Amino acid sequence: MNSIPIKGKPSVNPTVHVFLGFDGLSHSAVTKARERGAFSGWNLSRFIPMFPATSDASWTRILHTGRFAGYEYGHYDPRHDALYNTAVEGLLVHAIPPLDSLAHLLPEKVRAPVYYEAFDHHASDYLSSVWSYERPVFGWYRSLDHLFVALAGRSEKQHTFSAYVLEGDVIGHMLSEEDFVDVLVALSERIQEFKRRHPERTFVFTLFGDHGMDSVRKPPPYVMDLRNQLRTVGITPVDTFGQADAVGGPAAVAVLHTRVTYVALHARPQWAMEVARRASTAPAADLVIARGVSPGSGYPEDLEWVDAWREGALAARFGYQRSTDTYWLPANMNWAALDLPVTFEPGAESGVFSDETLFAATAERTYPDFFFRARTSLEPISVEFPADALVSLRDPYMSEGFRVPLVGGSDLASAASHGAMHGKGSVSALLTEERSLPATVRSDTLLELFPSLSEHMRERGLTLLPGADGASLDYAQLR
Repeated sequence: MNSIPIKGKPSVNPTVHVFLGFDGLSHSAVTKARERGAFSGWNLSRFIPMFPATSDASWTRILHTGRFAGYEYGHYDPRHDALYNTAVEGLLVHAIPPLDSLAHLLPEKVRAPVYYEAFDHHASDYLSSVWSYERPVFGWYRSLDHLFVALAGRSEKQHTFSAYVLEGDVIGHMLSEEDFVDVLVALSERIQEFKRRHPERTFVFTLFGDHGMDSVRKPPPYVMDLRNQLRTVGITPVDTFGQADAVGGPAAVAVLHTRVTYVALHARPQWAMEVARRASTAPAADLVIARGVSPGSGYPEDLEWVDAWREGALAARFGYQRSTDTYWLPANMNWAALDLPVTFEPGAESGVFSDETLFAATAERTYPDFFFRARTSLEPISVEFPADALVSLRDPYMSEGFRVPLVGGSDLASAASHGAMHGKGSVSALLTEERSLPATVRSDTLLELFPSLSEHMRERGLTLLPGADGASLDYAQLR
């Protein structure tokens, strides 16, 4: 449509706010790009996404759009007791989102996520994602060409423009962080060039990402199928709960989500805790987050409990009270072992902490925003069918996710990854010319900080859903 010359009056929309959703935007890479002069004068925050830090669920949470079935296209549906979009099938529907115009004709399990509708522009043609994986840097520059042509056309009539940029994630998975920094510097230069070519309007840019990149290359022996390790620790991998019931012991449906650093497990309630405990003893496991139980008397009855398991032991347990947006932490846990700096009154058996207090204490620790991210990972917010346990992998392990015959093997897309609770692959970036920012921002609150983006999404016909309970933060209180 941008081939049709449409002219607007700059006096009608003298300022255009541009929002770029940048897949795989790493805070580390942005910092290095700024050291080379990129995005000079912009405001930068650490941007903390949900756990697991993976694209489809994370974009859905950030933009408050309609829920996605699973954390990615590959998911388990308890309504039908079936796994969908596993292995190469999941990769293909992830890389080639169905055309929006055909969405109503496609099965629900392969429809594109609703968050695509939040963007005025994404991709350059039906197969652009495939070309990007074949030639990442070429795909990046080709994508920028299309992006800025679209922006030039839309800005003639619109006050706000939004676009989704996939290629950063591709470059992050397949090339080096230095390559990623190079394309960020190129993007900064293109933005400045675009502004010089369009002096008739003021363009105000904001970039935000769905997750970071850990920049840890995964050696082939560490690109693994977690189901093999689950068998060795006494968990039977199955494809359905029907099969699990026939096992008569610890069994779980494992959803292998492309080449990321987490694995989702679904288990019958009576086996969920034992599955989480045993899974934490697998060599690849760092932490396993699962639903927990109350440690005993002395706590309100309305608390919802979350457990974190490590090497077969309970590493953390806490309760959350929705009515007060507070967390109850037992004092007898070794919180320091998880780099979680919480303190208790002398002799106290537990402590009560506000969300702001725990966010400030953990935002820049090993597991950023640990308490909020752990509990919401198990809730049906952006994910319709959340897992019963989530395995956060340790470096340098990565889920194999898929095998593509005759292509790449274990080396394919193994230069870096994301998804784990650890900050290396989680922490993304938020940078903007529009306003000042807190040092660290919870990604769930993006639309609160930029109401023009939420207004634009509503103008596009989107219904914005509520986020997680207690997601909002009083950032002024944190300064």
